Formats: sequence, C-alpha cells, structure tokens
Amino acid sequence: MSAASILKRLWRPLAALCLAGAGVYVAITLSDKQGRADLPSGYAVRMTCEEDPESYLWSGGCNRIAADIARTDRPSFAELYRAFVTVHHSLIPSPATTRRYGSVPCEADFKLSENLKGTRFILSPDAFTNVCSRAHAEAIKAEIDARDRALLAIERAGLSYSALAAGALANLAEPLVLLATTALLLALWLL
Repeated sequence: MSAASILKRLWRPLAALCLAGAGVYVAITLSDKQGRADLPSGYAVRMTCEEDPESYLWSGGCNRIAADIARTDRPSFAELYRAFVTVHHSLIPSPATTRRYGSVPCEADFKLSENLKGTRFILSPDAFTNVCSRAHAEAIKAEIDARDRALLAIERAGLSYSALAAGALANLAEPLVLLATTALLLALWLL
C-alpha cells in the first residue's frame, strides 16, 4: 500500500488531528498570555486593599474579599478553571443582571456616585453604566467581587503548569470554540 493511498484513505482523521493540535496550541498560548496579564491584575486587587494614607478614597468594600486576600494556599485545578472562566469568559455586568434590572424603574433618591464613593468599585466605572438602583449596583458589585476573587486565585497559582492547563481548558470549553469545532468536524465528515 503506497503513502498516497494511505493519505487518500486517512486524510479526514489526519486533518482532524492537525486542527485539534492547532486548537490546543492556540488555547495554551492564549492561556499563557491571559495568565501573565492576570498576575498584575490580581496584585492590583491586593494593593487596592492595602493600608495607605489615602486608601479611604478607594478601599471601601475590601472587607468583602478580605478572606481571599489573606489566603496563601495553592488553588486547586477546579478553582483555577472556574477563575479563568470568570475572568476571561464572563461579562460584567452579566447578561442575566442586565436583563433582570433593565426594566426595573430607577430609584428617585439613588445617586450612583454616592453609592460608589470611597469604595474599590470606583475603579470599574464602566461596569455601572445605566445603573440607577441600589439592588442593581449591589448585583454588579457581587460580580466584581467574584472577578476579583478569581484574579486573586490566579495570582496565588502564579505561572504554574496547573494554571496554564486550567486556562487552556477554559479557552477550549468556550461555547463559541465548541460550536466552531463541531462545525469543522461536520464539514470534514461531509467532505
């Protein structure tokens, strides 16, 4: 049996393997870049809550993540995976929060600037666009807390192989990536 006949018979699985390898390579490379960018972001969350003569201007709300700042343990793979999903594959505000509060009437006495004043949430002003109620603001604050906890977990992991693998898996499990993979496999099968 010649090499040409083997290639003719096995080109679909070989093409699928090549595409899978390229996809894994891209996911790992992207995970590395994301992790390297997350380290300073996690450190910035930690620094925001450190004692400073002017920290009263922005450190309000640090008590909400104080336990995560104090942690020194290495995060598990599952925790790192959830952290990468939270940081890189979730929006703030989430679509669910936007839907939930999109039709809620504004509170007459609510002032967003007063609600955020002196808190670490003033560092994320874009997340609070069109917020006009306390409940809506609190929902977004909870999402920012979740993101900051995730950044702290990634920071604790550092540039480890487990963080790299968790980030790569989070990138590969992204719904759009899964949809594109399904479409490519279907196209290969139909050809």
